[in-house]
Amino acid sequence: MMDKQLLELVFDNLYNGIYVVDGHGVTIGVNKTFEEMSGFTNAELAGRSLYDLVGKDNYFSGSASLLVLERKRPVTATYSTSTNRKFLVKGRPIFNAAGEIEYIINTIWDLTVVQYSQPIDADTARSQLLSEDDLITCSERMMAVVDLALRVAATDSTILLTGESGVGKSLLAKTIHRSSERKNHPLQQINCSAIPESLIESELFGYEAGAFTGADSKGKAGLLEMAEGGTVFLDEISELPLHLQSKLLGAIQEKEFYRVGGRQLQRVDFRLIAATNKDLVQLVSEGKFREDLFYRLNVVPISLPPLRERREDIPTLIQHFTDKYNRKYNSYKKFSESLVNHLVNMPWKGNIRELENVVERSIVTTPGNSITWEKVQIPGMEKIIPSGLGLKAILAEHEKEILLQAEDQYKTTRRIAAILGISQASVARKLKIIKGNSAS
Repeated sequence: MMDKQLLELVFDNLYNGIYVVDGHGVTIGVNKTFEEMSGFTNAELAGRSLYDLVGKDNYFSGSASLLVLERKRPVTATYSTSTNRKFLVKGRPIFNAAGEIEYIINTIWDLTVVQYSQPIDADTARSQLLSEDDLITCSERMMAVVDLALRVAATDSTILLTGESGVGKSLLAKTIHRSSERKNHPLQQINCSAIPESLIESELFGYEAGAFTGADSKGKAGLLEMAEGGTVFLDEISELPLHLQSKLLGAIQEKEFYRVGGRQLQRVDFRLIAATNKDLVQLVSEGKFREDLFYRLNVVPISLPPLRERREDIPTLIQHFTDKYNRKYNSYKKFSESLVNHLVNMPWKGNIRELENVVERSIVTTPGNSITWEKVQIPGMEKIIPSGLGLKAILAEHEKEILLQAEDQYKTTRRIAAILGISQASVARKLKIIKGNSAS
């Protein structure tokens, strides 16, 4: 068995940061790599509760450990720090013989881009970090996707991300870039469906002076040139016009191309990530996408599952988006347990993007601090009945929601009793039971 000195030597010389927490969310210690990554020392973190370290204008904007404690399962999450760093964290619970979480071991990757295209101050950097979307999942399928992404991030292989709209393809592309050796060089991204066909060639490859009517008199570099040393992310690659697909293929293979109207060969070093919500194999068979380009893109295919196939993520994402928009709108609202149960069972055809929109809309339109099933208006939700709950349990949940909503609105048990037409003693007893269950 390793002695303590050797264990400490290993602990402090790992490539990744390590953050160890106990079953109550109290920091046990961090390794030297994390100290270097974060700018925080073990001395200032050890013994402190994450509940005191996490929050707006605090040490950390979020915590994988707190999500692990809540969900009782491994969690992968990104968050930023008050020292202007961005981390990806994989938190894994260690259970004791009684099935309780005894420790949480967090492995940390530094996603921070330390060079910027233009000088910015620390406050601006901090603001940018907090405004970015965070990757959060406790789904085994999605964590396998993140694991694969982290493995291939260290290579220069071309990656093809597939999945429905709103599943997080662009967020994963950004994570891959920031986990790579290219992270301090540009990430240039373009949505191929958002640019008119007549302009997309000049946007990608640039143009020389006088190449076409209205062209800049000095010419212009395209996204591929501007990505020198970094990564190009082409979203909705299926929408790239056929006549440009061969030019892109050559640029990928040879890392060289001509600007529109140009005669001088442009040589660029870039890594390509492409994404699509279409079936490229089907498009190839229909003659709408070049087969040779498909195989050049499909070196490392990564498929992101839709939200309905990782429903275990929905409660965690609801809490994350609730915290995000409560901070944004200076509110203190909370989704009821009954409403979360309903939302878990919705189809979510728009995936995470749709879920986030529902959370934001509910926070800005719902009166009071308790967001319940009765208060929100979500198309299709009224048809959903939570699976695994009997009628008695469903009715109990609704009674709980009504009582908590009434307490929030009317404050005293006497007024609640008068409004609901039951005795004050019944109201007091039921609220005591509800709050006792919540506390446990």
